[in-house]
Amino acid sequence: MSERKKLKLRFQAKILIPVAIVVGIFLGGTFLMISNIIQRQLGSESKLSLAETKTLVTNAFERYSDDLVKELKPKAEESSFYQIAMPLDRNPTDVEARGTMLDRLTNILSSVPQGTSIVLFTDLSGQMLLHYSRSSGFTPEQFYASATPVIMEAINDKKSVARIQVMQDSLLDVLVVPSFDPQGNILGSLVFGVELNDATTRLMQFPDSEIALIAHDRVVGSSFSQQDVNAQILAEYRKLTSLTPGVGAAEDLAFILNGQHYGALPCRLPRLYGNPDAGYLLLSSYEQPWQAFHDSQRDLIFFSVIGIILSTAIVWFVIRRVTEPLRQLRDSAEAIGRGDFSKRIDIQSGDELGELATVFNQTTENLQKSTEQLGKTVETLRTTQAQLIHSEKLSAVGEFVAGVAHELNNPLTALIGFAELVQMSDVDDDTRSSLKRISNSAERCHKIVQSLLSFSRQRPPERKLTNVNTIVDSVVEILIYELRTSNIKVIKELAPQMPRLLVDPHQLQQVFLNILNNARQAIEAYRANGSVRISTQVEGHRVLVRFQDDGPGISEENLKKIFNPFFTTKPVGKGTGLGLSLSYGIIQEHGGSVKVESTLGKGTAFIIDLPITEQSEPIKSQDAAPAAPKPARVKGRKVLVVDDEEDILVFVSDILAQAGYEVKTATDGERALRHLSGERFDLIISDWKMPGIGGQELYQRLLQSDPQSAAKMIFMTGDVLSDKMEKYLNDEGKPCLAKPFSMAEFHRAIDAAFEMQKAK
Repeated sequence: MSERKKLKLRFQAKILIPVAIVVGIFLGGTFLMISNIIQRQLGSESKLSLAETKTLVTNAFERYSDDLVKELKPKAEESSFYQIAMPLDRNPTDVEARGTMLDRLTNILSSVPQGTSIVLFTDLSGQMLLHYSRSSGFTPEQFYASATPVIMEAINDKKSVARIQVMQDSLLDVLVVPSFDPQGNILGSLVFGVELNDATTRLMQFPDSEIALIAHDRVVGSSFSQQDVNAQILAEYRKLTSLTPGVGAAEDLAFILNGQHYGALPCRLPRLYGNPDAGYLLLSSYEQPWQAFHDSQRDLIFFSVIGIILSTAIVWFVIRRVTEPLRQLRDSAEAIGRGDFSKRIDIQSGDELGELATVFNQTTENLQKSTEQLGKTVETLRTTQAQLIHSEKLSAVGEFVAGVAHELNNPLTALIGFAELVQMSDVDDDTRSSLKRISNSAERCHKIVQSLLSFSRQRPPERKLTNVNTIVDSVVEILIYELRTSNIKVIKELAPQMPRLLVDPHQLQQVFLNILNNARQAIEAYRANGSVRISTQVEGHRVLVRFQDDGPGISEENLKKIFNPFFTTKPVGKGTGLGLSLSYGIIQEHGGSVKVESTLGKGTAFIIDLPITEQSEPIKSQDAAPAAPKPARVKGRKVLVVDDEEDILVFVSDILAQAGYEVKTATDGERALRHLSGERFDLIISDWKMPGIGGQELYQRLLQSDPQSAAKMIFMTGDVLSDKMEKYLNDEGKPCLAKPFSMAEFHRAIDAAFEMQKAK
């Protein structure tokens, strides 16, 4: 069997081929990376454009309705109009008055803006008296039946109202304008139905954007001049609204229509009422950036190919120059191998081989330096990774505590409440003292959960007026268990009157927690028992916070380096050396300073100096704590309490019953709605988070079906208020009582709710 021949490659080829492959991979990877970056940028710009255009379109809808109201309102305010309306108001069956009014409605419809398809006149009770229509898509009776809530809203509020509604296969802007006599008494209202169609969308259109109005699963108006795109627009709208419940919940940043690239976003129509199956699809074109992106891709491919060719040529030339001395050395070695001892290998220190040795030594030295630098870089990356892992742990703790807070706050509410209720009964002093201890312990559990949640949650920097003493108390509350189990006593000497400083309380909490925890760890490793003294005071225009421990102290050598990043005296795995460095930076950002005083064997003191700025709140005298209000004892008032926790229902019912209220309870929103369908209540107290229909959904349903009951509704929750929930409550003007709460806090919330009802 013949021996298989091995592939032989020249030394130049062995180097040139891998280099060419590496260069190709590098340039190809660079091309893909740049392409991905540009695509992400295009997506971000498309999102931003959609959001900005949505705001503009919403404002355009509002301006359009306002302009219609301004144009139509004078029709009902003309003196000649109320002279016609007054006889009809006195006698709706007067044939002559009805004929005169019908002529006026005909004239009005012929003189109002294009697109107005119907006008009708109602009396002051909202009953339709006359109408004139030029629409074949729906009858006046159908229009009146759908617009009745809007008509009654305008008559009751005695002001013009504009709403959008779906009518058969049309989308109408319903405008109701009340009519008054000279004395200001309302005679009735003029109701207009203005169709929203292609012409309307072109009024709402902005550069590089298109709009399509959609109702009853069809396109009723579009800014596109071509009608053949409606089916594609409708399919895109269905797809986006089906991804996540709610119009506007999903978007498509790569929608292609007529060869053009758009960002698509489904949106709700402003002021839409009645049938919710309507909205509009907003399209924002980014065709020009997309074409520029493809041009950039072509340029990148061209220059990548040129780069590979040039790199290969340069490497080939360099290798050829480098291998020439090696070939000469080979020829000399072959001559010696043949036994030709007459041929000498004359290698001088300055020839190619000498230079090769020099380069090799230099390369070795450079590699050593690079390795050392790489080691430092790896160590930095490990430290950064530890910080990231710690940050992720804090984030996980925040999510966990947020869930635990809701589960704990409900039983804590019942625990505090029943303890207070029993204290009010006829019990002996020992029992009353024990109940007081139960209440205090439950309150302490609540404060611990709130402090942990405050520390572990990720928040953007935010400065607000804050009392430094409050931050000190929260930090001690977080570490109280570790301090107590380490036999470390905390002595607080906090100035009773402190100005509120404009600071970021969460960043200062991080600084105080880091200093106090460092003191705990130092004392724990040094002695069996120790103490930390925390004091606050005002000196001139500065606030000083001092942390003094009786630990081992810090050597003079280390004292100069404690604020350096990554410097730590703790064992590996016990610290990163970034805590004091970050704390120093935070205090400097607040315009303050951190000083350290330490003596070996006697302890260490950290003094934080914060400025009192013009934005700070001056010192105020300490106000006495507000006395608990006496519960209002008004018999006959009915209250509905909705909560899925049986203990809280019993506790709240007992409180209200003692105050003289008639109480009904429900364990979820569905049972509450059944109660509300059969009887009226003076107040509705609902938990925010419940199985099935929660508090927010209950409130939304009442807004639609029974606005009077919705106005009497307040919330309570054992959950942590999220930014979204807090904004919703502020927008709706609804109070929310946080669990756990005391009887005094509960009565104050009830009294405030009734006071608010009186004010309205």
